[in-house]
Amino acid sequence: MGSASRVAIVGVGEVGGAVAYNLALNSIPGELLLVDLDLNLRNAQIEDLSDVIYSTNSSTRVRPATYREAAQSDLVVITAASKHTLGQTTVDYTSRNTSMIREVMEAMKPFRPDTVLLVVANPVDLLTSLAKDMAGLPPSQVIGTGTTLDTYRLRGMVASRALMHSSWAVTGKTK
Repeated sequence: MGSASRVAIVGVGEVGGAVAYNLALNSIPGELLLVDLDLNLRNAQIEDLSDVIYSTNSSTRVRPATYREAAQSDLVVITAASKHTLGQTTVDYTSRNTSMIREVMEAMKPFRPDTVLLVVANPVDLLTSLAKDMAGLPPSQVIGTGTTLDTYRLRGMVASRALMHSSWAVTGKTK
């Protein structure tokens, strides 16, 4: 990515905000578009990110956007999802998030033909499949994070229990 690139983040809560912060801090996109149903949250994130940009001399520009504008980006990161609450069944959680991804995808259409979608919301495999089916983009342009986040969480828990740095903890199969 470079100064002419455009990244949109749909859903700027905790995960989306963290993604936006890291992108802006490292001047990865030229333009960062934020989309969220909660306009107060979105605007607060823009203000905070603007402070980061000004204080670090980042070359990224951040602004609010509509779903349609987001769909014209080089990369769209979809983090919009409900939190899994205590006592909520997996079926309810999945149903709520599949409804949410359907609404988001419908609101964004049509996509720019070379847009890449990155789905971060859970259940990631199901939501990525829905996004792929609805986007009208080649399957190679719709990506899910898979179990990456779960792996990092497990690695962090193991490291914490073992009183060691997380980079020392290895999860999965090694050669």
